[in-house]
Amino acid sequence: MDISHIISSLNEFQRQAVTSEADRLLVLAGAGSDKARVLVHRIARLIQAGDYSPFEILAVTFTNKPAAEMRHRIEGLLNILVSGMWVGTFHGLAHRMLRTHWQVAKLPQSFQIVDSNDQLRLIKQIMKEQSIDDTRIPPKQVQWYINHCKDAGRRADHIEGFDMIAKWLLQIYLSYEDICQRDGMDDFLELLLIAHELWFDKPIDLKH
Repeated sequence: MDISHIISSLNEFQRQAVTSEADRLLVLAGAGSDKARVLVHRIARLIQAGDYSPFEILAVTFTNKPAAEMRHRIEGLLNILVSGMWVGTFHGLAHRMLRTHWQVAKLPQSFQIVDSNDQLRLIKQIMKEQSIDDTRIPPKQVQWYINHCKDAGRRADHIEGFDMIAKWLLQIYLSYEDICQRDGMDDFLELLLIAHELWFDKPIDLKH
């Protein structure tokens, strides 16, 4: 398959990265070196050569704008529509995977995403109902604690509270998890945590 139009505009080092047949490839590039260009052309080369279909490739970015640009540039190189490709942010891809496989993830089909403000309001509500003094533990600190635990992959039932403050934090975290599960709500870090757990427990076929 002719890939000359995909690699002709690249410099020597970019071409090496794009055409490498290695299963795993680490590309080091500084700021402003157009790393997305290498990714786009490598993806296009893999598809054009017939090694993979567009839906067997997963490409992750940190923000939505680069993801949209990557899809657009891949379409331009291959002259095909790739709107269904798995190109997006960590949160966006996790959200899409869970929407598609909500039953496997044991989520309600219509689960809702709560933002940072909604999360903080829920924490304040829990603390008020449990008569926990918010001058001893500020709600923002509780929010940071819950998010830090999730970021580290630690569920509430994986944690022990050794002093009064730690026990209060754990108590709020447990209640927070129960309410979110009961009401079909997920915060942004929960999307990543469930997707991570699901991926390792029951690997997902991205083509479906």
